[in-house]
Amino acid sequence: MSEQHRARITKSEDHPDLIKMQTEFALIESMLGSKTLCAMVLVGAVLFAAFGYFLYRMAGA
Repeated sequence: MSEQHRARITKSEDHPDLIKMQTEFALIESMLGSKTLCAMVLVGAVLFAAFGYFLYRMAGA
């Protein structure tokens, strides 16, 4: 890969900029602007928890 195509990481990045680059921050920011995305994330979290509970009950613990 040539030098001009590589992403350069500098040590002068500010902490707020590094926080904004996190996936979770971007998801929350997007959820604040979209009711549909909020509903989809909520439904997904409920289904994930229900599946975990199902597996727990099937394991007999």
